[in-house]
Amino acid sequence: MHVWDLAAAHVAAIERFDSVVTAPRRSIAINLGTGSGTTVRELCAAFNNVVSTPLTTVETDRRPGDVAGGYTKSDRAAELLGWTPKLSLEDGIRSALDWMPVRDELLKD
Repeated sequence: MHVWDLAAAHVAAIERFDSVVTAPRRSIAINLGTGSGTTVRELCAAFNNVVSTPLTTVETDRRPGDVAGGYTKSDRAAELLGWTPKLSLEDGIRSALDWMPVRDELLKD
């Protein structure tokens, strides 16, 4: 999930806090995510769609302990916060790659 989508969800939570968290509840858990998993193949394909030099990949067997998959169920975020992610996996990869060359300069003391 793109960091800007995550930030937008947090803003929505702050804006709607008083209508979402009502007595006697003091808090509520809300999962954030796209609602669908991403395979390693899909991640590599998305990366290759963004970069000019594609990754070289090697197909291999699963490692012991690898899970079959995982994803979020973020229906509650849509219902309570009016939030759904807007940006794609490719958008997230592009933003991460754009951030890398300027990160150290912007975060220095």
